[in-house]
Amino acid sequence: MTQAKTNSEQQLLQVFKSLIKQGTYRSQDELAQALAQQGFDNVSQSKVSRMLAKLGAVKTRNSQNEICYNLPDALIIPKTKHPIETIALDLKHNNYQIILKTGTGGAPLMARVLDSLEESIGIMGTIAGDDTVLIIPEDIENIEEISAAIIDMLGIPTKR
Repeated sequence: MTQAKTNSEQQLLQVFKSLIKQGTYRSQDELAQALAQQGFDNVSQSKVSRMLAKLGAVKTRNSQNEICYNLPDALIIPKTKHPIETIALDLKHNNYQIILKTGTGGAPLMARVLDSLEESIGIMGTIAGDDTVLIIPEDIENIEEISAAIIDMLGIPTKR
């Protein structure tokens, strides 16, 4: 690969990361169109898909409750071939802390997703084991609302 091509690939990736951080993109086509507006013509949907995977981008709900691509703070995140709704199994709280149960190995991924949203849904932080995430709310007075937002965002089935 030539030096010019390597530099243009790096520049494309930087612009791509910037677009995801600054915007609300719901589809790969929207991202490809935004890249074209930035001067990167002929970026295919499959190229966008590969860049999303490379950066570890995930679709999550933002503070306006819109589903869009988001970059986690850390670029190295666990990967799964299963939809997020099948990883998060149950959520409970004791009026002080929230516990999220996941499938085996799913807790680190869920913690990263939740940590990327922290303040927008009222989470101070998380601690992940293998199949359990401890979620610490910013304010225990809002624990019901925070729990409901997580249940809704992750598609956790409710027991009624």
